[in-house]
Amino acid sequence: MTTQKEHESATWLDFWQQENEFDDSMSANYAYFLARVEKYVTVAKSQKVLDIGSGPGNLEDAWHDRVAEIHGLDVSKRYNELARSKHRHHPNVYFHDLSADDYLNFTVLADQRFDLIIVMSVVQYYRDASEVKQLLAAIRNVAAPGAKALICDLIVEENTMKDIWSIVTKSFRQGQLLSMLKLLVRLRFSAYYTIRQQNGFLVIPESEWLAMCRQLGLNATFIAEPITMQQERKSLLIQF
Repeated sequence: MTTQKEHESATWLDFWQQENEFDDSMSANYAYFLARVEKYVTVAKSQKVLDIGSGPGNLEDAWHDRVAEIHGLDVSKRYNELARSKHRHHPNVYFHDLSADDYLNFTVLADQRFDLIIVMSVVQYYRDASEVKQLLAAIRNVAAPGAKALICDLIVEENTMKDIWSIVTKSFRQGQLLSMLKLLVRLRFSAYYTIRQQNGFLVIPESEWLAMCRQLGLNATFIAEPITMQQERKSLLIQF
């Protein structure tokens, strides 16, 4: 059991290394995303896909038999172990450990290039905009010619109540309201709430995202419709 004293110095990196309330709840947001993402990207047998912040392997569960290869990157060794176990019979699925001290260093991928790059609900846990710029540069370095990258679930303005209301209404429409309400209650009395109070979420306005992309020579636009359950969050499409 994690004590209050441990919570006092905990960070988001610490949170994702431990068993947590999101282990069984990420699938709803992913199902919503998967139902919409192919309006903006193509998924094909010839493609190599990179999943940055792969967690328990939700994207790999959905796409492992639809692409040539799919590679997951995560700082959580626990999630990577779970995901490797699930996909041990899928030779085209790989999970790579990122160092918690250097999680924007993608040298573990060697010289590989990817046709499609997905970053789902990760950036809000970064420390500052300079780390986001490092992420964008790292994506540019591993993107194949003609590749697309989607950075999803971005918080571009601080509005916690809108965020919560959006996910509650979407859960209601999907017939998952009760399970979502239970999750929100658990989060309120969990390490997640304590760490969020101490560390917050990273909020970067759309204009700042686009400015960073221009500085790096990236062709980027925001998708007009929400493709994740949080209506107020945005998704950035980069085309190489």
